[in-house]
Amino acid sequence: MPTTLYAVPVSNFCATVRLVLRLKEVAYDEKPPPDGYGSAAYKAVVPTGTVPGLVDGDVVLSESSVIVEYLDARYPVPSLRPVRAPAERARLRWLARLHDGRIEPPLRALFGHVDPAGRDPAVVEAEWRRLETRLAELAAAVAPAPFLAGDRLTLADVPYPATLLLGERMAAALGRELALPPALAAWWRHLRAQPPVAAMLADYAPAVDAWLDAERAEGGG
Repeated sequence: MPTTLYAVPVSNFCATVRLVLRLKEVAYDEKPPPDGYGSAAYKAVVPTGTVPGLVDGDVVLSESSVIVEYLDARYPVPSLRPVRAPAERARLRWLARLHDGRIEPPLRALFGHVDPAGRDPAVVEAEWRRLETRLAELAAAVAPAPFLAGDRLTLADVPYPATLLLGERMAAALGRELALPPALAAWWRHLRAQPPVAAMLADYAPAVDAWLDAERAEGGG
């Protein structure tokens, strides 16, 4: 039975799982959640009703970080956790979790402000400042060489490409600029040039643009 990824096109978390499947060269079927995520039909398959969801034989998982770690263990080449020391492995997971818990949330808080008709400038200002602060904190915690944790793409890097592309596109819609600290800007240029990352972003960008266009059109903007 093939691996099945339940996903929606615009989700940056779904795009992260697609990237890992591409890196691992895993054949899979992608399906939208039946009746939409959160539906009873989808919860009958993935109990949380959230995306991404992964079904691999008897294994049913949700939450992108868990799915990524499962795929890395299931398909160990190329490894996203090449280091053996517990402290180094913990650092990889920490850098990945900084994305989920600190970098991505302020961007998500701005989803409802893409269309000018529903925009609160004070919220946009506050959340954008929070995003910039969190990016500065990430920059202070790393010394990319050229990836976040050394000379190989690892678990630490994979959550970021889709979110950074989403941030760039949202910045333009909000009249902002996603100005990364210099070390992160160099890392981002290198990261997005990697063929699997570039291919994932090429597929993901049209979905983001379509979502932004739809959000603006819905509000008459």
